[in-house]
Amino acid sequence: MSFDYSQFDTLLEPLFILAEDGKVVYANETALHLCSLPFRKVQKLKFHELLTFSEKIEWCEKLGSIIDPTTYKEVNFTNQEGQEGRVQLTCRKFSPADPDRHWIVYVRDVTLEARLQHKYRGELEQKGGYIEELKKAQGELEQYSKNLEKMVEVRTREITRLSLQMKALLDSLHQGFLIFGADGTCFETSSQACQRVLEGAPTGKAIWDVLRMPENKVDGFKKWMTTMFSEMLPFEDLAPLGPPSFPHSEGHSISIEYFPLRADSGAIEGVVVVASDITSLVEAKKQAELDREHARLIIKLVKNKKEVSGFIREAQTILTNLKNHLEQPIKAWSREEIFRALHTIKGGSASFSVIKTAHLCHQAEQVLADAKGDHFIEQAVSLKEKCLAIESSFEEFILDTKNIWGDKGVSEERTVELPISELVTISQRISTWSQGQDTADDLLKKYMMEPIGAFFAPYKELIQNVADQENKKIKELQILNGDLKILPEIYSSLLSCLVHAFRNAVDHGIEAPELREAAGKPQEGKISVEFNLISPSSSILQIKITDDGGGIDPTKIRNKLIEKGIATVTESDHEVIQRVFDTEFSTKAVATETSGRGVGMDAILISALTMGGTAWVDSVVGQGTTLTIEVPYLQEQKLPLTPPTAPLKCA
Repeated sequence: MSFDYSQFDTLLEPLFILAEDGKVVYANETALHLCSLPFRKVQKLKFHELLTFSEKIEWCEKLGSIIDPTTYKEVNFTNQEGQEGRVQLTCRKFSPADPDRHWIVYVRDVTLEARLQHKYRGELEQKGGYIEELKKAQGELEQYSKNLEKMVEVRTREITRLSLQMKALLDSLHQGFLIFGADGTCFETSSQACQRVLEGAPTGKAIWDVLRMPENKVDGFKKWMTTMFSEMLPFEDLAPLGPPSFPHSEGHSISIEYFPLRADSGAIEGVVVVASDITSLVEAKKQAELDREHARLIIKLVKNKKEVSGFIREAQTILTNLKNHLEQPIKAWSREEIFRALHTIKGGSASFSVIKTAHLCHQAEQVLADAKGDHFIEQAVSLKEKCLAIESSFEEFILDTKNIWGDKGVSEERTVELPISELVTISQRISTWSQGQDTADDLLKKYMMEPIGAFFAPYKELIQNVADQENKKIKELQILNGDLKILPEIYSSLLSCLVHAFRNAVDHGIEAPELREAAGKPQEGKISVEFNLISPSSSILQIKITDDGGGIDPTKIRNKLIEKGIATVTESDHEVIQRVFDTEFSTKAVATETSGRGVGMDAILISALTMGGTAWVDSVVGQGTTLTIEVPYLQEQKLPLTPPTAPLKCA
């Protein structure tokens, strides 16, 4: 019996299931993102064909012999889109009882960590270079001190020069740089950045005071320092045991590192301390984690809408009750009731990756836990502030759900989804009741018909994207009378074909900004779409797409038709303009991604004709063009599920 791999869909780390020949049987969403390929392409390839690794992956060629998990191997990779990164891989037999003989490959994407480590290693190497230069300078100073007295003047000049260079070198560093000796006293040598990074000059001070160590940890630090200078253990093993950070008063993240300063004999005569402000790096890691949590939230919102909706409704009720409870006199507060409310919201928030709200609930719980006895009243203000923060955070989460689920967000009551076909069946049954026809028609009109303008909102982004490609400026698409309701199933083919009209309006119609300005027009072009019901009896749906561009020049169309061997002598300018609907007709010499194939306008006309309607264009050179489409508007009391004739499917 084959295994259901859908349980791996929610994993945030890439995962592949391979057959014995190496072909991919399954890949979760993060694995597909890593490969930058859809699953239908991934499953046609073997694992080593998806990604190019910097080193050979031995187990790829002998999957059949792998039972126990292989050790993680870290390698660089490049996918078929040319994207690069770094991952850790391991492979093992999927299950001893697996009849399909499959192997599972776990992947850890460590690209971000590798990049940060590379950057940080480079900084360390640079610091090491500075340290070696300082050691060299110190050695030269010691050598000069052994020279003959007759060299005193020269030696003094050299020392002065080297001291100035060393000071300039140290002051150019962004890191705090200092040296302390075996007794813990800081040398005179230090970088100017110590004033900012360590908030003071270290010269002559005890290193434990410079690092602001608590009194109860100073003795332990001195023992560590004694062990380092005596080198009872390798310096590299002892250095990480020193204080790793500095408690900056303004909350900056300051890392502390230690390096040996050795004499010519090899003995340690000083310890170099490098203090680096890594606030931006820490914040970047925090932001990366927040982004990852937000990604988890989005996945859960998409996959668990029903469960999340239930949680939101429950949490809103709890928050309302909690708010009302806290508005009572403090003496009437119930610790147990508040605890239950906070813990319930925290548990649900954590389950659905609403991390900020979960953290705030935990903080409020801690305040409540500390507020015992007489301290309960003292902590009341802080507790109310935390609860207000929880409410605000939860409102932000609800806004996130609206961005994903739409403006309506979560319904105040439980909702169910119903296929249109079932709704039609129900309405048909109702229509058979005595006086049930009106109720059936009302039911279908309310739940099947939708505002036509909603289907044109996505074209706003399309228009702007095409304008950006063509280096043109266009105002946002204006939608007029968009609340007119239609049956989407009837008009879906026609509406999808209208993408060509909007592309043409931008590409052929709207002029470049400099040309519009020269013609006395605003640099930004305008495109609008208007919907109307026209006589007789409002039985015709009219759609007008208008632009204020350069218009259609009938002379250019005539010349293009002559090139094709088509005579237009007997046709008026208006009739010639209608040639834009001819199949494979285009005034462009070269086809682009936007237009030029001549298969857009004819699709619109054919779709309208298929529905028993028509389409035409009106244009004035220099002023603009209007595309008019008229098709039957289905009477409200005759609402079928599908149109009487099959519409043309438009690409």
